[in-house]
Amino acid sequence: MKMGSRTLVLIMLLGALCVAQALRCNYCQKIDQDNPTCDNIEEKECSSGFDKCIKIQMHPPAYGEVRRCANTNECDAQVPPQVEKRCCNTDLCN
Repeated sequence: MKMGSRTLVLIMLLGALCVAQALRCNYCQKIDQDNPTCDNIEEKECSSGFDKCIKIQMHPPAYGEVRRCANTNECDAQVPPQVEKRCCNTDLCN
């Protein structure tokens, strides 16, 4: 194998190792007045453009909990006082 070929193979291997993996977030949607908290949470890989995980808890008069992938605009948006929202950007942080 020539020196140029070895260099090319090495670069390709390094490139394959450095490919960024998609963010993974907890996922559930529980809109239930009697039991508003998620109890069956799944892991989901976020699609392109979703760079945050979000957890939304709704307090009376609304009720429920949502955990899923989100984008920066959604995380920056204002919410009403009865809604508690938390965004983060590491795997399964919500």
